[in-house]
Amino acid sequence: MSSTAAPAHVVRATTTTRILGVLAVLVVAWMAFLAAGDNPATQTKIVELCVFVVVASMWNLLAGYTGLVSIGQQAFIGLGAYALIVFGNGYGQDVYFSILPAALIALVASIPIALLAFRLRGAYFAIGMWVIAEVVRLLVKQYKAAPIKGGSGTSLVVPTNLYPKAERFQTTALIALGLAVLAVTVIALLLRSRIGLSLQAVRDNEHGASGLGVNVYRERFIVFVIAAFFTGAAGAVWYVLKIRIQPDTAFGVSDWTAPIVVMVVLGGIGTIEGPIIGAALWYLVRDYVTSTGSAIQLSDEWYLILTGLLAMVVALFFQRGLWGALSGRFPSLQVFPIRRRLVVGDEVGDHRDRKRAT
Repeated sequence: MSSTAAPAHVVRATTTTRILGVLAVLVVAWMAFLAAGDNPATQTKIVELCVFVVVASMWNLLAGYTGLVSIGQQAFIGLGAYALIVFGNGYGQDVYFSILPAALIALVASIPIALLAFRLRGAYFAIGMWVIAEVVRLLVKQYKAAPIKGGSGTSLVVPTNLYPKAERFQTTALIALGLAVLAVTVIALLLRSRIGLSLQAVRDNEHGASGLGVNVYRERFIVFVIAAFFTGAAGAVWYVLKIRIQPDTAFGVSDWTAPIVVMVVLGGIGTIEGPIIGAALWYLVRDYVTSTGSAIQLSDEWYLILTGLLAMVVALFFQRGLWGALSGRFPSLQVFPIRRRLVVGDEVGDHRDRKRAT
């Protein structure tokens, strides 16, 4: 007796994914509403949170999907920030229109940095990136001429007649939110593409992926420059809000890369949702415990130490992070469906269908 083969098809999204996607859109719309308001304190929090989401997501794209663990991403934060200073103070350009060229400067700088750092592997790459970031910091610190002004730091000149305080906070918050949405969207589209499949193969087994024809160097190079572009843009947006900049903070490992690593480890490395959740948790808790009206008041240094210890505990007992552990327990729990599943037969009507993750 012959049987007709059941039809097979590839699926990505599920009902749960669609529901979570709608909730994500609603959250973004709510944040846009707050950003367009007239509360500088809330707008400041939106800018800071969105900047952390961008830099954490980009660090995760490197470490979680290419295996490039970098301790030097603060180099691109500082480059983006100081490029903004040069365009704004040095050439008198509009501070907001200077964000894009500042990010492009970070991208251009990432090319020779990649050519140098990619000669290293593993822990040597991580340390090498840290050394490169320190070299860039020292070079900027030693440049005493205007508009950089060396180690003493400088301030971004914002014409108050063009940008009143209320308008500046509002515009900066909307730009930061737009940058975060764009960064996460680019990551999701990248991981859904052929490059995304190659990246995941490289992450799982670099030599095996290379043997199957994946150009490991090229794929990593593409991701590295994309991460540098968005990280530089985040640095520029941050200092549009903060105004005052110094090399030690703009290029500080404790100011940027250390918190970023904690965020990604807490949320879940190798996922799109993990860094977003980790950044939100890290920032919101820090904002509470370091505020003057908090019942539990900690300095930024003590908070970083405690969150570092928490990240170690999570890494030991939840190696995939909080979101990774949750999505592992409930596989359909995805906001950004990048996994492909080959479904044979009617998935809804027959739970015994054969499914294979691809």
